[in-house]
Amino acid sequence: MTGTGVPQAAFDIRLGELAAAAAGLEEQARGLEEAYSGLKDIDLSLRLAAARLDVCLHVLGRLADRPDLRETASTHALGAAAVLDGLAGENVSEDQRGVLRQGSAWDAVRARLRDFLAAGGAALLAHPDLNDRRRRILARSIAASIRKYTVPDDLFQALDPDRYPPIVRRFLSTFFPVLVRAHPEPPPYGIEEGEEVVYSSDHVTLPLSQAVLYLETEVLPDLERRLAESPGDPGLQEEIRRTEQRIEECLRLRFFPRSTPVLLEQGFHTGGMTGYNADGEMLVRIALPVKIRSGTNLDRRMELVRADLVKRLAGRRISEKLDREYRRLKSLESGIRGSSRTPSLKLDPVGCFRTLKREFPVLARLEDKEEFRELSAAAGGRMPGRAERLIEEIVMRDHEGKPGSLTRIARIDPS
Repeated sequence: MTGTGVPQAAFDIRLGELAAAAAGLEEQARGLEEAYSGLKDIDLSLRLAAARLDVCLHVLGRLADRPDLRETASTHALGAAAVLDGLAGENVSEDQRGVLRQGSAWDAVRARLRDFLAAGGAALLAHPDLNDRRRRILARSIAASIRKYTVPDDLFQALDPDRYPPIVRRFLSTFFPVLVRAHPEPPPYGIEEGEEVVYSSDHVTLPLSQAVLYLETEVLPDLERRLAESPGDPGLQEEIRRTEQRIEECLRLRFFPRSTPVLLEQGFHTGGMTGYNADGEMLVRIALPVKIRSGTNLDRRMELVRADLVKRLAGRRISEKLDREYRRLKSLESGIRGSSRTPSLKLDPVGCFRTLKREFPVLARLEDKEEFRELSAAAGGRMPGRAERLIEEIVMRDHEGKPGSLTRIARIDPS
């Protein structure tokens, strides 16, 4: 073996070790998500992002000699961006948002992120080529999704049970308690900008698997630790007994995954009216204090537009990753989480939108209220063709000039 061959072999061995470590962590994260109905472990996700950045840092200094590794480095860079974007967009309780940027796991990611950008890693986050066809379909889909939700949807008259005979009222209150309330207030029902509030609750509804995991790994160990510090405390002993009884009740529950002859809107209506989440897993209520922002009419409209855009673009050869997920949900291997009949309705709109946003920077405008208003004004004009051409110009301009996800994350981080 030559003198240059020894360092080269060591480099390749180390690259294989780093790539294998990242693949192992990714497999753990995927297994956790599949086993516990979409659950994400913050520390595990941050370790995965750090492992992917380690691969990039190992390769960056050798790209001039090994251009064949650029695709590997770019894949891991985009994978790290996906993990960090996903954590930043999770629906975390308001009193726990600071947890994402605390602790040794985040410090490790932050240090690697600085080194990655200092070494010129932003070049690995280049966006895919945007040909005329993709640009045209993307612009038309954005305009169509925005127009679909232009008209306010909180002006309808609520169903008033007092207008119906007693037997009808009993039927409605029994089978449609979510939709029928006594003495409903007149419209509008939404929350305008500046009127947002923070709701707090002592309980939360979780998928059965997540509830058992939380009680077994968080609640029960904490109670046992407190009992060890205060031996013989009757209150703690009773609380431990109730918790163990609750765990046993959850473990004894058996349910058939919900069939889906009619797919409701994912989220509130799916859980509130059926008692199952969107993946068909039974929901249970446990004691867990949370604080959640109400959001506003504009927040909800932006969320609906993003979800509709994902459905419009799935299967249209706009994004290879989105199409791959669409095909998986349509196949038998997706199990209860898929649907061969209506796969677009089973897509995760939040996760899939993040995938699209990394490929098409213009979509970041659909998460910014001021820029969303500008796009809405353009799409809502009397001349649809002109509006689509204007959005096409914005798509092209943003595609050529927007920084990558990891660059934006580094700029946002105050340290």
